[in-house]
Amino acid sequence: MRTHMRRMSALVVLLLAPLAAAPASAGAQDPAEYQIGTFNMAGGNDEHGVKGVEAPEALVRSIQDRRPAFVAVQEGCADWSATLRDRLAGANGQDGEYAVFFDAVKRGDPDQNKPTDQLADATCKHGGVPFGNGLVVRKDIFGTAPDQPVESYPLTRYVIDDRQRMGDLEQARKYAEKERREMLCVRSEARRLVACSVHLTYDDRDLRIAEASKAREILQGAYPGYTKLLGGDFNDDPLSAAADHFYAPGYQRGAEGEFKEANSPCGNEIEESTLAPGPAGWPAFTYCRSGEATHNSGMKMDALFVSPTVEVKWSDATKALHSDHVPLWAGVIL
Repeated sequence: MRTHMRRMSALVVLLLAPLAAAPASAGAQDPAEYQIGTFNMAGGNDEHGVKGVEAPEALVRSIQDRRPAFVAVQEGCADWSATLRDRLAGANGQDGEYAVFFDAVKRGDPDQNKPTDQLADATCKHGGVPFGNGLVVRKDIFGTAPDQPVESYPLTRYVIDDRQRMGDLEQARKYAEKERREMLCVRSEARRLVACSVHLTYDDRDLRIAEASKAREILQGAYPGYTKLLGGDFNDDPLSAAADHFYAPGYQRGAEGEFKEANSPCGNEIEESTLAPGPAGWPAFTYCRSGEATHNSGMKMDALFVSPTVEVKWSDATKALHSDHVPLWAGVIL
């Protein structure tokens, strides 16, 4: 359901789109409305991860229809990303409107000191192809290399390192056996704009919170003065301790991040609660840290965060035939 922003009262990175000449400059431009999106493609899901080209083709059609500025992808697969490249970045990866990036997530390993580049890739449920995060960005907004730096941040590895420094080797070993979740970012230096895709651990609450804390530190420290766009599968409720690290303090309830959530029922207002239409149509108390369900379980675990200065015009959690998540889209002024 599309939500309009009217408030009720009361790096090892595989660059799938290589160096290219952009169709337009990615420098300073007049503000305009663009769509942004995030989507967990479910490459690790037993039902959907076995699928072939039909999964990326469905996303290609959405991108061609919507022409978003960026899409954050989680649980992508290397072959699916290659399809995105072929269809969106041009036959040679150079002539299309988009650049496509993919970074494989690493498997866990009991050896907590094994370097990341020596770990095996996590794999999708078909063909043993690498599994990971991706970004699809418009070249006229994010430019082309070298004005398109890409960074991969191994969040789980950073948490393991912290536990080792603290002398908590048993916890470090436990975390080392987990799949190594990460955050992947691409930035336009000309526009001082950065877009990131993040996927947090699903089966360990304490590790997930620690990964979220690391993501917050990176986003604040590595990109000062940038307009920031963050899409991801956070594997937790919007009111959770993990989400505290992303929601701006004005949302209250422990929030200590720097972002506005594009799918919040409060629109552009950053505060604790609002009145929103309830099941019977009457206004009902609603936390601003909430939004449309993005997972088949009925839970909102995916989010689109933007810098507070970014005006959100609308948002919409749509449908997906080839994932247990649904795409989340928003219209924003950049």
